[in-house]
Formats: sequence, C-alpha cells, structure tokens
Amino acid sequence: MGWAQLPGGVVHAVGEKLTVPYTAVDAQHAAASGVAALLTLPSGAMVFVKGQRERDLSGPVPATAADDTTWWGPDWSPVDELDLEEAINPYLPTSAPRVLWRIHAHGWYLLAFEGLVGRDAEYTPGSPDLQPVAEALAELAAVTAPSAVRLPTAWDRWGYYCTTADQERLTGTGLLHTDPASTNIIMGSGRAHFVDWSWPAVGLPWMDTALWGMRLVSTGGHTPEQAWDWAAHVAGWDTADPRALVAFTRAEARRWHDLAVDQVPSAASISEAADAWADAVAGRS
Repeated sequence: MGWAQLPGGVVHAVGEKLTVPYTAVDAQHAAASGVAALLTLPSGAMVFVKGQRERDLSGPVPATAADDTTWWGPDWSPVDELDLEEAINPYLPTSAPRVLWRIHAHGWYLLAFEGLVGRDAEYTPGSPDLQPVAEALAELAAVTAPSAVRLPTAWDRWGYYCTTADQERLTGTGLLHTDPASTNIIMGSGRAHFVDWSWPAVGLPWMDTALWGMRLVSTGGHTPEQAWDWAAHVAGWDTADPRALVAFTRAEARRWHDLAVDQVPSAASISEAADAWADAVAGRS
C-alpha cells in the first residue's frame, strides 16, 4: 500500500522518531513489502523505510527463524524477512545501506535505512553500470557469512532442484545476496549499492555472480556469451567448480520454470533466459 494509506498512528510514530517534518515518495519496485517509501527531511537527508503488518496472532503460533529447522516454509512470514534483514545488516559490505532504526506500532513493523540518492542499475550491453556492479559483486564475494546470524544455506534455497550428489559441491561459507536483479542495485555516488537483503544465504562466493549473469540475459538483453564475459570480470568467478556451476545454474532455471507454472509475472520469460544461461555455462564447463 502507499505511505498515505498507513494507519495514522504508524505515521505519527515515524514523525516522533524523525522529530522533523518529511515528505514521502512511494518506492516503485517494492511489491514484496507491505509498504516502502523514501522519506526526505528538511536537511535534504533521506531515509528509506520498508514495513510489514505483524502476524495474525489469532492463528497458530509459527516457528521463529531462531529455532525452526526449515526455511521459507508455511510458517515463514514477511516480518521474518524484516527480522533477518535487520540482523544481517551490520555484517554487510560497504555497498549496502545501514539500518537506522525500527518501529513496532499499531500492527506494523517498520525498518528504516540510510536513504540513497540514485537510480536502478541498467543491465543493457554497454551500460556504464556494469563495471561498478561487478566491483560490488567482487566486494561481496570476499565476505564470509557471520556465525552470529542463522542464515539459510544455498542448499536450503536450491537443493530441491538438484541431486543429492550436488550438496557438497554447493556448500560454502560466503555471504550471498541471492537476488541481484537490477531493481535491487542502486547506482549512486559513483558506485553500485546492493539493497533489499530480505533473502541472504550462505554459499559459495561465485553464486551471486552466476545469478547476475542470468539477469544480464533476462533483463539486460545480453547474449549468454556476453554475460559470461562480464561474470569473468568478477574476482573469484574462475575458481568455481564447473560441476557446481552447472548444477547451480540448472537449479535456478528449474526454479524459474516452477514460478512460471505458478504464473508469477515475468517468470516465463525469465525462465527462458535462465535456460539459455545454464546451457551456455554447461557448454563452457
């Protein structure tokens, strides 16, 4: 919903937290959030706020991320994603905006981040954004997942689409964003900023680069060969086990085919690009 549709008590709580008047502009690419807006303060400073309604406490009490043994099951909620995004934030690379504060008021949880002045990344061939995105991916690839935050693994996310023989190959200790769509990367201040850390995971450092390669095909219109050349710009890409890389890209393609069956918007076209990318990876491995 739009910011103006929030309950008055929630808007008032935000005003008390900021202590100054502000203007709110709804985010354009925030379908997974209950509400998302960029707030501008009189000083020119910006705060990005995303939020979700709290759980319906009249229903069954769900497991928490701290004690559940599965991920993204029927008990997982958007509020859990906010919790995870807040918990992982202190450990993120410098390309990610920092959490400023959190509010729980009138049935809503709101999480506030440093606001960024910029625009969504452009993935088309020849875009000046490609090199900064490759640099941000290289920075992320060097980050080890923190032991202090319990995160799902790459196997939790993609194992369903693999054989059991692939599990060891797809196990790692790196911190993953897992969704390097162009709308999740903000270009500003001469660099690429990874935002929306709702689905972090633990895996191999090259996995986000592999997912980016698919997005270069699906969103940017690159050929798979061009996408491979850009993936090769990211440090660590050449260390990927070819069998693991093939298994992973095939699994991602199968995931998008399932989303297409579920009639998720754009999933059908993305699944075709994912197939083309996976075929190209297999041909090079």
